[in-house]
Amino acid sequence: MKDDHLFKLTQTIISSSKRERLKVAPVVMSSKIAKRKPKIALIGSRGIPGKYGGAETFVYELSRRLKKIFDVFVTCETGRFYVDEFEGIRRVHIWAFHTPTITIPSIYDVIATIYLLTKFRDIDVYYYVTPDGALAALLAKLARRRVVINSDGTEWIRLFRRMRYAPLHLKPLYILTALYMLLMEALASEVPDVTIADAIGIKLHLERLWKPKKVTYIAYGVCRLPKVDNDKEMEILRKYGLELYGYYLTIGRIVAENGIHIEIEAFKKANSRKKLVIVGPIDLRDPYVKHLIKLRGRDTRIIFTGGIYEPEALYVLRKNCFAYIHAYEVGGTNPSLLEQLQFNRPIIARDVSFHREILLDKGIYFKNSDDLAKIMGELEHLEISGKEVSQSFSIPKRYTWEYISLMYAQIFLNILLRNKK
Repeated sequence: MKDDHLFKLTQTIISSSKRERLKVAPVVMSSKIAKRKPKIALIGSRGIPGKYGGAETFVYELSRRLKKIFDVFVTCETGRFYVDEFEGIRRVHIWAFHTPTITIPSIYDVIATIYLLTKFRDIDVYYYVTPDGALAALLAKLARRRVVINSDGTEWIRLFRRMRYAPLHLKPLYILTALYMLLMEALASEVPDVTIADAIGIKLHLERLWKPKKVTYIAYGVCRLPKVDNDKEMEILRKYGLELYGYYLTIGRIVAENGIHIEIEAFKKANSRKKLVIVGPIDLRDPYVKHLIKLRGRDTRIIFTGGIYEPEALYVLRKNCFAYIHAYEVGGTNPSLLEQLQFNRPIIARDVSFHREILLDKGIYFKNSDDLAKIMGELEHLEISGKEVSQSFSIPKRYTWEYISLMYAQIFLNILLRNKK
């Protein structure tokens, strides 16, 4: 039989979707689990506040909303074990060792799971935000905990794309890692109570290949950037040696599956009058980065800025680019692409289903460097002809953090309700 109080809380949350807000007061519940707020652990990011990438941003945006309904625990990969609090969220720090190129997420997820199971025995739901947490999720399931896993993108394909640029002696390691990630994808479809897909294309892929017990589509959210006044805009543009609408822009990790090499090849073919600005952390030891540097050659129009994490600078760069290029090939709903929807600049995206889900008929799509070079030439010709080069995008409700948090709250509570039957 369902717990009446927990059921009422679920109905309250569902009805709040009309307002698209999570403003639900804590409810005093009668059963063992309902005498307190349910406890949720988010595992698999480097921690909050986010300083590394999309997973950390996702965990922060989700946890700070879910804390209104749940007691939220977030694991953080630091140098030692301890617990503290950040904005009402309990951060569970675990030991981890990171360099710019080395991380062992599956091992850290196992360490985090063991630590949580021993230190916090009353956590109700373990949510692994990346598929390589599937190995650790087995431990949580053996301990009779409820488990949710985000399948993220097709991670094993990424390794095959990167392997092309790896030294010969490392290629076997890439193959083994890709096979391991394929296994993790399979487990992420089999082990959890619910598998999350952040793109419809990923959901279809999982259903076709693995036939998961239950897979639910919930997208990633748009992170709003703070507006900047005109004087500050000009100051930031001068800092990077840029002019209004004088550059193409791409923002993301500098890895092979993100297609930066295609952008550089196309840009050089187009003989553009603009600049190509590539924002993302650079590791000069990385084989793919070495390939890109060689591909750029002496072309001073192609600019690698390194990582830029200041929201004001990102706002200015995104707002004032001539066009935004998104050459990613694999993955699901990409945070960097979503972020660009706030600005009325053309978006040129690789022709894959994940990008069409987001941009629909407003995107400009390419399949290879020749296509991209042609598009660049056409856009610049429009500008020379005095025609407006812009595009207006809207942000659908499914990409708002309020709606996304609501969907996750319903999933977590539904899992707990099933457990009470």
